[in-house]
This record gives sequence, C-alpha cells and structure tokens, in this order.
Amino acid sequence: MEKKDKATVNPVIALAEQKFGKEKLAELQAQFPGRKLNILVVEDKVAVLMPLTPKALSNYTRMVMGKDTGIDDAARMLINELWLGGDDEIRDDDEYFMSAMIEVQNLIEVKKSAFGKY
Repeated sequence: MEKKDKATVNPVIALAEQKFGKEKLAELQAQFPGRKLNILVVEDKVAVLMPLTPKALSNYTRMVMGKDTGIDDAARMLINELWLGGDDEIRDDDEYFMSAMIEVQNLIEVKKSAFGKY
C-alpha cells in the first residue's frame, strides 16, 4: 500500500509546508526527537509551536489559577513560550489571537492517565 504524504492527509500540514517548506519543518522537528511540532492555523495565518514542556504547562496552570491573570493571559504566555515561528498576527491581533486561545486547550491535552491507591 502506498504511503500518503502528510500534506495530502492533513490540510493544516499542507499550509505549514507551504508557509515554511518541508526542509524548515524537518529542521525544527529535529530539535525535538520523538515529539511532534504543533501547527496552529487561524484562517490564512500559520504558526509552528514546539511540543508542550512540563515547565510551560506548569506556568500556564499557575497563570490560569492566579488571581491577577486570566485564561487569555495564560494562553498568550503559552503561545509565546512555545513559538518557533509564523505569522505574528496570531499573537498580536486580537481577532486571530481569540481563535488561537481556544486552540491552546487542545494543545494542553496530554496523554490520558489514571491514578489509584491500593
């Protein structure tokens, strides 16, 4: 069976490859062996984010729980902390950022786990 190109299967990947090129994405990916880059698309704007780190998740959670900050501040901090490149409008223009902020929730979903005491 013929293996399909990532861009053929996923339009988000296709936009990222069009914006950055396969070589640049491969170069960025090589910095995080065994992990996947996060591609964020808002309309025609594209950004590449590094994989979520424990420190970034901790900072995000601390900001969400903080009294002086809200989810918007936490999402902006997380996007900025993980940002590898892309269209700055995603970070700087509120119309784009509001959509990106919603996608941050998908970014922080990590592997399902369970806990029990015996």
